[in-house]
Amino acid sequence: MHLTVDLLRTPDGRLEGTVITETGREQAFSGTLDLLRVLEDLQAEPVQDER
Repeated sequence: MHLTVDLLRTPDGRLEGTVITETGREQAFSGTLDLLRVLEDLQAEPVQDER
């Protein structure tokens, strides 16, 4: 699985951004724990091999 992470560090040091999968699904996060939850949810999705 290929992911694109649009990441921003806020003035108070918090991480915010969006995770975009190769299928175009976008999921926003705010904070490190939220990012980890987003990544964990993506891992649970079934993977389709396009080879």
